[in-house]
Amino acid sequence: MGTYKVRTGAGHVRRRKMAFTVSIDERPEAWVLTARGDLDYGECPQLRSHTERIVRDRPAAVVADFSGVEYLDSSGLGLLLGLSQEYGATGGRLVLVANETVERILEITRLTGVFTIEADVAEALSLITKTTPPGGGVVGT
Repeated sequence: MGTYKVRTGAGHVRRRKMAFTVSIDERPEAWVLTARGDLDYGECPQLRSHTERIVRDRPAAVVADFSGVEYLDSSGLGLLLGLSQEYGATGGRLVLVANETVERILEITRLTGVFTIEADVAEALSLITKTTPPGGGVVGT
């Protein structure tokens, strides 16, 4: 199921919902949480199970790759914010990879300062490698 726009009468645009997927890749330098598609209230339980695992297992660093998220509502944003707060409280380092859509939502909600944001996973992993010493913790940003 893809995303596309259909122009209906009176200039309204209707968008087909894009299926949501989420996965974790446990890499040595950081876990990569990859989310794709439309993240709304109905999809939150799927993401929540992954974020709870991150908080429980406490890897030294996590890259949250939201570059493929086409739609993000307040419930999805709340989960992302909760992950940042709960995981950060355990000493974990979270770097967000965001596309224009996600960045715009963070700007509108004035949450850009809450996250370290990078353009892609490679840049996020590079940042983590430079700032996370062996055994966890953060060297400095």
